[in-house]
Order: sequence, then structure tokens, then C-alpha cells
Amino acid sequence: MTSTIRVGPNPVGVAFSPDGSKAYVTSHGSDTVSVVDVASGTASSAIPVGDAPTSVAFTPDGSKAYVTNQISGTVSVVDVASGTVTSTIPVGDGAYGVAVSPDGSKAYVTNNRSDTVSVIKVLSGTLTSTIPVSAIPRNVAFTPDGSKAYVVSSGVNVIDVASGTVISTISVGQNPFGVAFTPDGSKAYVTNFGSSGTHTVSVIDVPSGTVRSTIPVGSGPMNVAITPDGSTAYVANYFSHTVSAIDVASGSVTSTIPVGLGPVDVAFTPGGSAAYVSSNTSGVVSVIRQGT
Repeated sequence: MTSTIRVGPNPVGVAFSPDGSKAYVTSHGSDTVSVVDVASGTASSAIPVGDAPTSVAFTPDGSKAYVTNQISGTVSVVDVASGTVTSTIPVGDGAYGVAVSPDGSKAYVTNNRSDTVSVIKVLSGTLTSTIPVSAIPRNVAFTPDGSKAYVVSSGVNVIDVASGTVISTISVGQNPFGVAFTPDGSKAYVTNFGSSGTHTVSVIDVPSGTVRSTIPVGSGPMNVAITPDGSTAYVANYFSHTVSAIDVASGSVTSTIPVGLGPVDVAFTPGGSAAYVSSNTSGVVSVIRQGT
């Protein structure tokens, strides 16, 4: 079953609070974050942030959310309990993707106009370092053990978190965009937005750092999320207005699910019962119940 929730104009990023009670959806068109009450399935409020908010990530304890503001070049830190911005952190030019380390100590922010990753210390809310990466970094994810971060740019830059340096770069498909790890950390799925009819997902074997398979999906794949049990990957296909469901064990697309126009991001509820897909052109979040 698929339903929709009306949010702010041009939704981009979506993330669930760790307890699953709320979803935050960035509204690129209104400079706000829509707060969705998951139980009622309605957007209950909107939080003003910076200019052109793009991505959002919660701290593991659920107390804070980090929102990147692409045009402002800043990160808005939201106190989740009060639903207000408590600080604004200047980062690089074109702040785009954000991820919080599994231990909650660091936030990594990709800056797609300055070709860097800003490292924020969560406890103090200060920028501690800047890591140069390849051209036009988009999204970022930490391995489940927190030892490495994958930054999707012209390739996949692998950052050693302890040293804060790029230790390798993995070549994937054309115009890579999104990345997600399986819960056991053995695989990473990277979407290749593509061109000239090549729209795929590269499956990286994390221990060896090599691409083991390439899976054709819909047109213009942007972001990807994997169910908490590791069984299924969902890929948002921007131009197809669909989500490709990939069986992780077999590496094959098992279903194609119609959603709103221009899907960009996808996130699963902590329990894995549903996925929220931000549909940029429609101004809605499409809710996919598992099993559909």
C-alpha cells in the first residue's frame, strides 16, 4: 500500500528520529524542515532553517538533527525536543550531504562547491577540520562500525575516520549520487544517476573495496536506503517516478513501485515497516508499506 503526505515545496532529504515517532523532511523551496508525526501521517509543523535545505541526519540519541543549507553554506542544528534551531554552523560552499557517526561524536558534511568534507564535533557544535575530496561531493555515509566514511563524488572517496584522510577512491558508474551500507557493513550500494541511458547501482564489497556487481534500475537513480534487516534496498528513480526494490541476497530488482513525481530521497522507519520517499516535484512524501 502506498499513500502520500503533503509537506513543504520541493522536498529533498528525509530522515526518521531514532525512536521512529517523527520524520524530518527538508523543503528546498521554503527554507524549512517539515516535521511529520509518523503515527498520524501528517506534517505537524515546519521549522525555519537556512537557505535551500537539502539533507538531514539525527544524532543516535535523537536529541539533535543536523540540516545542511546548500546556498547558505551552513548547517542548522535543531533541538528535537523543542523543534527549534539552537545553532548555525558555517561549513563549506554548497553544503549538501550530512551523516552522523554511529557513536554520535562527529557529523560529516559534504560541500559540493568547495570539494571538501566539513567535520563537526557534535558535543561542542564546532567545525574541527576540513577534508579535501574529489570533485562535487554529494552524499556521505559511515560504515556501521564507524571506522570509515564513504563520500560520493566523481568516485567514492573512502575516508579513514581516525586519521581524517582519504585512503582510497573506488570507481563506480556514471555520475554517482547516493550511498547506503547494509547493516552488517559488508556491502555498500551506490546509485549512479547516469547519462545516455545508463542508470545503475554499484554494489561494493566493503572489505576489498571493489565493485562486485552492477544492477540496472530506473531512470535517474538518486538516493538509496536499506531495510534494517538488510534484506532489501530501495532506490529512488527521479525521472522514472518510481522506487526500485532490490533483493540484497540475489542482487536483482524484485519490484518497481510508482511514487510521486521526482523522487529524491528514501528512508526506512527504524522498524522497517515503511519507507518514506521525498517526491521533489509533487511536494509530497510517498509512504510505502513493506510488502507492496
